[in-house]
Amino acid sequence: MQISERHRAAIMAVQPMETQLEVDRGEGPYLFTTDGRRYLDFATGIAVNALGYGHPRVLEAVHEQLQRHLHLYSGTGYQEVLVAYAEALRAEFAGDFQIFFGNSGTEAVEAAIKLARFVSRRPAVIAFRGGFHGRTLGSLSLTASAARYRSGYEPLLPSVYHLDYPAPTRLDLSPEAALTHVQGQMTALLGTEVEPERVALVVVEPIQGEGGYVIPPAGFLPWLRELCSRHGMLLAVDEVQSGMGRTGRMFAYQHTSVQPDLVIMGKALGGGLPLSALAAPAEVAKRWTEGAHGTTFGGNALACAAGLATLRAIRAEDLLSAAERLGMMALEQLAPLRALPQVREIRGRGLMVAVEFAAPGGGELAQRVMAEALHEGIVLHTAGLGHEVIRLMPPLNIPTDVFQAGLEKLASVVRAVCTGRPAGGI
Repeated sequence: MQISERHRAAIMAVQPMETQLEVDRGEGPYLFTTDGRRYLDFATGIAVNALGYGHPRVLEAVHEQLQRHLHLYSGTGYQEVLVAYAEALRAEFAGDFQIFFGNSGTEAVEAAIKLARFVSRRPAVIAFRGGFHGRTLGSLSLTASAARYRSGYEPLLPSVYHLDYPAPTRLDLSPEAALTHVQGQMTALLGTEVEPERVALVVVEPIQGEGGYVIPPAGFLPWLRELCSRHGMLLAVDEVQSGMGRTGRMFAYQHTSVQPDLVIMGKALGGGLPLSALAAPAEVAKRWTEGAHGTTFGGNALACAAGLATLRAIRAEDLLSAAERLGMMALEQLAPLRALPQVREIRGRGLMVAVEFAAPGGGELAQRVMAEALHEGIVLHTAGLGHEVIRLMPPLNIPTDVFQAGLEKLASVVRAVCTGRPAGGI
């Protein structure tokens, strides 16, 4: 029986299958299939494999931890690898932060909601349309990137309110006008639907991921910070996809002077293994009293070992600078695609790079580009509310020449799909 048939028989179809690849192994920036084909991976498990596949630092750290133990409930006793990783993460933040480890991004979002409600004794949470924060019931209540994610699970968490995200192409406004639009929505919300003194938490992606790699206007996060400080709300930045060096800073919010109250982490945090974290200032974290929250697998020793090795590699190999440099190269190399009427925008920050196709038909074009690119040996992933965006999230350590060749091939595929002509040079 084919593995595809075995998969369909054994595994619930609720999780979509986007390709028919039969993956055998990964090496560096590449995936290899069982028939020997090699694919350049620009999706990296949806921004999970920040160092690609088989990085020696990560393999060595995992092997060493394997010899000690795979897992120990974090309340059983003190563990060096867990504490060392928490200390390394704390060093990435300004101020005295403490860490709570979970297993996935959605768990970290749930933890943020619980912490904020517990310490503030306020019920309300504000999030943004186009945002993706997870699929468990609490985090799903914040997610607003696709109605089908929420459909069938109502009623969701009460006292959750949504505003537009200042996405210029989505709102068809200039960046300045988009920000003014959202500020007006916030004023109306706090004046007519929920008093600011009832709001515990504002959750925002510094760059929307699932929403289409949307970079907000420069004044957006500073305005949110001032608003939250004025009304005693906690400001949480969801860095699940944008964190761990992806944008050329360790965390995307660090492109601004804003200091958030909570930082939500996941995906690449575990170096390819399931791990998430919530960071909060010590004075806030200490008000979340013992036993008010917990986890069995959070802070798993093996995942912490892989994650710590990943963080150390990012620093030791200067991959923040690499991400910034490669991201600029990608924007320059893809810029000529703007001449195509079907291409709405090329944008990005670091190695969060997006090609947005114009409506109507943008989603169909993106799907065709993804399929054609796969045929030519490149793995891509879509984003955007209509899946009209191709998002690139390659390994931070991808060799420059490999990335450049992949971009050339991608550009050729986009031109071919948009013009109906054969792709040159493929």
